Amino acid sequence: MTAIAPAPVTGIGVMGVALHLQATRDLAVACLRPTIPEHDIHRHQHTDMHLVVLLSGHYVSDAAGMPSVCAEPALILNPPGTEHRDRFRSRDGLFLTLTMSSSAFERLCDGRAIGDQPRRLPRRSLARAMHFLSELRHWEHTSPLAVESIFTNLLAEALPPHTSAAGGKLERVLERLEADNAPPPSLAELASIADLHPVYLARAFRKRHGIAPSDYLRMRRLHKAVSLIARRRTLARAASELGFVDESHLHRAFVAEFGMTPGAFRRLALSRTEVSRIQDVRLHRR
Repeated sequence: MTAIAPAPVTGIGVMGVALHLQATRDLAVACLRPTIPEHDIHRHQHTDMHLVVLLSGHYVSDAAGMPSVCAEPALILNPPGTEHRDRFRSRDGLFLTLTMSSSAFERLCDGRAIGDQPRRLPRRSLARAMHFLSELRHWEHTSPLAVESIFTNLLAEALPPHTSAAGGKLERVLERLEADNAPPPSLAELASIADLHPVYLARAFRKRHGIAPSDYLRMRRLHKAVSLIARRRTLARAASELGFVDESHLHRAFVAEFGMTPGAFRRLALSRTEVSRIQDVRLHRR
């Protein structure tokens, strides 16, 4: 991809400097770092659709399903007309945005009941959204079509799940799997929390979330790796902090989940100035 000088990008609730940016008439994809202090972000409204892929930093959002302060990767859909005051707590964050005109958004929705309220998309959707980064890295004439294809799949995952008698019970299981600093639960513990037979729980969880509870935990651990790598942690240190066998184990899992290597992601998280600084240091070491 041809290098693009950092440029200011607005309209996503957090003004940022674009490390990488590509745009067409109907959409724009950018990888950014925030530049405006939290107290300077005021409540505002968007005319266009904005999909925010939070990669690193402490983020405050009005979107449904978000904690009061989010400190791990998350995917937020802001439909056209969204009014909010989403912002980073500091300027050391990293995020990706897909901005799309309201007409293009409505065309891709094709009558699906997406709703008009901002909300966090399912955790499993983050892996698909990371493919926007791959398109940014290797942008060419078919990339806009690829971006639209990725987004339509995200929209399908954004549809409300079918309700069932086990819905509320599965939410309690999800809360346990999302708990920080807690040891991995057994299937028996999760079944006890949900008051369901282990076999029924495993089947219902996979039907609702598309993966097994164990895979959900592994996925969450990889999402934490995204933030650590974005914050300049070495792969070895990130692997050690998150309980991977070694950095090779983390490398393989990262590629399988996100379709790109940790090194490629780290390079996308650097500005052109930072890349030049690293290259200068390496030259001096030689």
